[in-house]
Amino acid sequence: MKKTKKIFKITLITILSLVIGLTLALFIYTRNSYKPLDEMYQEISLLNTDDIMVVDDFDQISYFVDQPIKNIVIIPGGKVKPESYQYLAINLALEGYDVTIVKTVFNLAILTPNYGARFLKDDIDNVVIGHSLGGTVASLFSSKADVVSDIIFLASYPISDVKNKNVLIITGQFDEVLDQESLDSSQDLLPDNSTTYEIIGGNHGQFGWYGIQKGDGIATITTKEQQDTIVNQIIDFIE
Repeated sequence: MKKTKKIFKITLITILSLVIGLTLALFIYTRNSYKPLDEMYQEISLLNTDDIMVVDDFDQISYFVDQPIKNIVIIPGGKVKPESYQYLAINLALEGYDVTIVKTVFNLAILTPNYGARFLKDDIDNVVIGHSLGGTVASLFSSKADVVSDIIFLASYPISDVKNKNVLIITGQFDEVLDQESLDSSQDLLPDNSTTYEIIGGNHGQFGWYGIQKGDGIATITTKEQQDTIVNQIIDFIE
């Protein structure tokens, strides 16, 4: 009996040590996550958001409008703080859509790959947008969700079959972070009529508003220009 208790105690301590060690490792790895630049908030301050209701809590930043056309869920890129997509989200809300940016655990959507599904709605069509790692994760839960009509990959690609969805892939001319080989090999997971749009002068980091990303190419257009192009392409596609 004493031997059993001792084994159980050792096992419990080992498990707890592993959990604590993993949590600490993730904290250290993501503590320097990319965060939004002040200039993003300056641009947001110029927008008229009086008709938008904002909900900002532990797991979401949401923008709600009266009689939304569709519901949009945004999955952030890896090691990117969700606030970095607020300019994009607000501008989509101003076009008549409910928009939610998912706050991912440790800023890594892959740790809770199905979490974005909780923000989908049953009464209207849903659009899921994912940037980089967020796009691959978005394909996981969106592929099996009938309420999702459209998936938009921002410098990203699916790792799950999304042939039954309307798909838009937006890339940047000077993006040196996106794995082009993985994008090419994902074609078998895409519908035949998927749409691809390249932003001339754009790069990887400017799909959010957090500045220069390690290993990325140098953009020849401003972040605002790239963000506005993204908004326009999304609206044209989902409408």
